[in-house]
Amino acid sequence: MASINDVFNQLVTVNATLSAIGTGINAGTTATNSVKASVDQLDTDLKAGFFQTTNALNAAVGALNSIAAIDVEGVKLLFHLTRQTDTMICALEHISQNTCAILTQTTIQTELQKKIRDDADGLLSIAESTYPAAALERGRLAALQAEIWKCCPPEPIPPACTYAPCPKPEPIGEPKLPQLPKGERPATPG
Repeated sequence: MASINDVFNQLVTVNATLSAIGTGINAGTTATNSVKASVDQLDTDLKAGFFQTTNALNAAVGALNSIAAIDVEGVKLLFHLTRQTDTMICALEHISQNTCAILTQTTIQTELQKKIRDDADGLLSIAESTYPAAALERGRLAALQAEIWKCCPPEPIPPACTYAPCPKPEPIGEPKLPQLPKGERPATPG
């Protein structure tokens, strides 16, 4: 049978074992708390990293939207310039066609006027030598006609050609470019 000493010794051993287990539990709790603190710090760091990544992505999307808006305005400007070029080509076609027609008519009219001048000079010489009194009367009538034209000039002859301008596009104005925040300028290619 066990003696009281044996029971006491067993209790001392159990107490020492429980004390060692308590120390181990305390050490485990400290280690667990340390791990929890590390996990909490990792969670905080991850949240901050995701927040910064989200902000950077939003800024990148904003920059891409700005670049897209700039591209749209560039395309509008190119379309406007194309329409202006079409107008200039039309005007140049009118000019070239009119110039060609004028040159043709000038050449024909110059030759006709030379013949008329020669014929008129001949007829005038014949008429003046045949009818000297009529030549004097003709001079007097010409002076009277000049006086009348001073008072009442004849109606001007309307122009042979009336200019019709080509259609032209409305001015495009300043492009509506987005305002980029300072420090977020898009990289230029090249």
